[in-house]
Amino acid sequence: MINILGLAGSGKSTQGQLLSEKLDCPWVSMGQLLRDHGDAETQEEILQGVIIEDKKTLAILDEDLKAKKADSREYIIDGWPRALSQAEWLVQKVQAGDIKMTGVIHLKAHKEVAKERLMHRGRVDDTEEAIIQRFNDYKNTILPILDYLSKQGIPIFEVDADGTIEEVEQRVDEALGL
Repeated sequence: MINILGLAGSGKSTQGQLLSEKLDCPWVSMGQLLRDHGDAETQEEILQGVIIEDKKTLAILDEDLKAKKADSREYIIDGWPRALSQAEWLVQKVQAGDIKMTGVIHLKAHKEVAKERLMHRGRVDDTEEAIIQRFNDYKNTILPILDYLSKQGIPIFEVDADGTIEEVEQRVDEALGL
């Protein structure tokens, strides 16, 4: 598994999809996985912007990991884990041999660059307030998760995410030794 984490607008999905093509392996966005496999209640919670409880999230992810044989092949997921409890679950799965773990790509983008990207991608939820909230979530949630995973022996690959898609892709490849 390769997890791609970073500030909103750092290019997680773009780089995840490029890496997936290069490695010929599944790429998953946790949000899309929940939209595709969640029950009616989960779908409604997503529409309301509610954070989906770990029990549901992890059950859906666990099923997908097994279906795509993540214990024996690469599996790329972007924007996950989003909570310390999810990071702990991930570490347990890795230690149990249920997941082949390569590491976490941490896409490090400057706020100005990320904000510019977000404002130009045209999603209705990319408002000024929402972007500020996502930046705060990154600082308060994602950075502590990265610290925890590192302390658990999960490799963290720090990648400069400022630049063109091609420049960042090259940096990701170099970090992973591709």
